[in-house]
Amino acid sequence: MKLIVDSCTDIPFKEIEAMNAYPIALKVNIDGTDYLDQLEISSKEVSEAVTKGIRPLTSQVNPERFADVFREALKDDNEIIYLGFSSGLSGTFQSSVIARDMIMEEFPEADITVIDSHSASYGYGMIAERAAKYINEGLSKEQVLKNIEQDKNTIRHLFTVNDLDYLAKGGRLSKGQAFLGSLLNIKPLLHVEDGKLVPIEKYRGMRRIYKRMTELMNEEGANVEAHITHSDALDLAEDLKKQILKDTKVTDVKISDIGPTILSHTGNGTVALFYFKRGE
Repeated sequence: MKLIVDSCTDIPFKEIEAMNAYPIALKVNIDGTDYLDQLEISSKEVSEAVTKGIRPLTSQVNPERFADVFREALKDDNEIIYLGFSSGLSGTFQSSVIARDMIMEEFPEADITVIDSHSASYGYGMIAERAAKYINEGLSKEQVLKNIEQDKNTIRHLFTVNDLDYLAKGGRLSKGQAFLGSLLNIKPLLHVEDGKLVPIEKYRGMRRIYKRMTELMNEEGANVEAHITHSDALDLAEDLKKQILKDTKVTDVKISDIGPTILSHTGNGTVALFYFKRGE
């Protein structure tokens, strides 16, 4: 059984390959030039572009590229799972559906399953890491799919952004709200619901945001692991890690960079937290 995931897991491609999985890259466009996420452009380079006032654009993986990766994977195994970036945030998943149907006509004996993770960044990444573990442990495809579905239902995304204007320019927030929020140091607390970005609360200052994040972790039974991603905000990510280790039962907290595609939509100063609810 072979697992395919895309670059919006925010897992480095070397680590994806070490998981015995296939990575596939979305594209980031800066000043009219396309770059393959992770392969041709880094988070640092996207962050620098944002700092200069350039707004990167992104584009989904097309069906032809998916078909090529499916063909490559079929050389190794007849059973394939593509676990994809949320369809509520990108058209990439729909491209995988089109490609699967194309390949099934070409290889009728192939067993290809495509799954919408309804997740993004390392929330998607944590589901992918577990999926690879299930496969490498030799579980049946039926059990792997069952476990992935459970993980999809228990993953939690919580994040906040530094630049409200950046969200406003992307159509996520009105310009008036952004201006007022910036004046009052109001920070939004957002999450991903049914695969879409949803603001849930707002607070004045990062301390209150962190306090609420840890409260939610305790309310939802997180007690094993958590992952923090950030864009040019390592100090804030470290502060959140300290708060989590102090105020929750979670003992394993990792920190990494937000990937180029996701960073293109969130801007610099973003801090995101991911964990499984109910101790799963």
